[in-house]
Amino acid sequence: MQLYLPMRRQAVSPVIATLLLIVIAVAAAVLAYIWIIGYQGTLTQQASAQQLQERIKIEAVNYSNGNLDVYVRNIGDVAVDISAVYLIDASSGTVIANQSVTDVTLTPGGVNRVQILASNMPSAGLQSGKTYTVKVVTTKGTEATYTWTYRT
Repeated sequence: MQLYLPMRRQAVSPVIATLLLIVIAVAAAVLAYIWIIGYQGTLTQQASAQQLQERIKIEAVNYSNGNLDVYVRNIGDVAVDISAVYLIDASSGTVIANQSVTDVTLTPGGVNRVQILASNMPSAGLQSGKTYTVKVVTTKGTEATYTWTYRT
């Protein structure tokens, strides 16, 4: 009977060793997977954060003396350069007037006025009761729109 017991212990030992190696290999694979997914998520968040930093909002629009004044606020966290402003007929979607803009930089949280001059506006002016849309575009392509109905 003494010969039978040592052989029994030798048969169990390779099975346990094989199971331990499998568990270690699976644990290493799981840890590597978790690390790679976490690293990839960090890269994605950094790219998204850079894209969302430039944000603008049109606060108000005022039409007087043939000029259209558009008040733009920088609600992002980087400085913004305004490149153009457009006046669009909301019903047809056609651009009625536009103005290229230079030297208008908005600091984070800042508000500035952008104008479409009377010389670029329609000769008849804006029509009372008609709905218009103003679009402001930055040099990086960020856009903000504001729609309103003109009342005299």
